Amino acid sequence: MSLSEYVIMFVFVAIMGAGIPGPGDAALIAAGTLAGEGKLNLWIVLATAMVAWMLGSVIGYDIGIHGGRRLLDHPGRLEKSRRKMLAKGDRVFARWNFVASVTMPAFVSGIFRVRFFIFVLGALVAGTGWIGMYVGLSYFVGPEIAERIGNAGAKAVLGVILVVAIGLGIKAGVSRWHASRHQRSEGQAVTPPAQEASEGQAVTPPAQEASEGQAVTPPAPGM
Repeated sequence: MSLSEYVIMFVFVAIMGAGIPGPGDAALIAAGTLAGEGKLNLWIVLATAMVAWMLGSVIGYDIGIHGGRRLLDHPGRLEKSRRKMLAKGDRVFARWNFVASVTMPAFVSGIFRVRFFIFVLGALVAGTGWIGMYVGLSYFVGPEIAERIGNAGAKAVLGVILVVAIGLGIKAGVSRWHASRHQRSEGQAVTPPAQEASEGQAVTPPAQEASEGQAVTPPAPGM
């Protein structure tokens, strides 16, 4: 286990997090492979890569904030690709800031001045997807598979995240349905309120002031 290997991975992943092309994905695949061989600690690799990703993302976001559209909208090398990315940003960031923060480079989120909280959340989701995919796959199944899936791009990461989210939603829904069904089956019978008078109870009528056969004594005549 060498400290230099972690440092090299940190630098490359930070560059990748900023949105600058580089060997960041290759560094993650190599780190996952070495972790699978027992030469690196898997959890240190994941933690280091995540810190590097977030640091690089914030730096890239800040570059985009200060550089603005002129970072992409100028003549020169890769002009067509840069303008195409800017046009895509105009469409996506106008409607889906969070989704764009997940799929677009960090400095592009800065150019379009996405709210920092939304940007950080998007960078966290993207970093978890990329790092988990590259390191996890190379750790468990080897670097070749990880590299092939990584070449599929952001759609592969979004697909993995979507599948996981759907699975968690289905699991939560089934759990709530089982809990509701269990409560209904254990419901206690409700005792009806006691009647004030039973059905067979005789009701005593109010006493009459004078019975029907009683003679009524007339008042005595005055003297």
